Amino acid sequence: MEKKKPHKIAIGHRYGHWTILSEAQRLGGDTRYLCRCVCGLEKHVSAITLRNGSSTSCGCRREERPPRIADFELQTTPPEIQEVFNLISAGCLPPADQFSMTDGAPAWTLATMARILGIDRDKLIQHLSDAGPRFLAASRGNLIDSHPAAV
Repeated sequence: MEKKKPHKIAIGHRYGHWTILSEAQRLGGDTRYLCRCVCGLEKHVSAITLRNGSSTSCGCRREERPPRIADFELQTTPPEIQEVFNLISAGCLPPADQFSMTDGAPAWTLATMARILGIDRDKLIQHLSDAGPRFLAASRGNLIDSHPAAV
């Protein structure tokens, strides 16, 4: 297998919020480029971190990053999500198989949903398929239940 050759970093190229200002300098065993962040700060940045995307700014753009699950642990849990956790704690629902990456809400796989409903997983899939595209409008911002009698 042939080893992939890293692309050439050139003056004027942009990597995230960094713009390359000058040719590479060897500092120790590392190759660094003088870069300017969009905020105006100039700094020598490692070629490795530019290429792999681990350095995209001087740190001035941290607020642009999406929140992580750990950030939600500091926030209060919305009442509708807390109600689901209460049902899990009371034994009315099984523990969640997965959790939302955006708000930490519990979710279940199809197999667990079928177990909750007391039906076979294949029957659940067939029922959902038969119900048709009920929630397409939800992705556009308005939830319309076009099959109110199905369930």
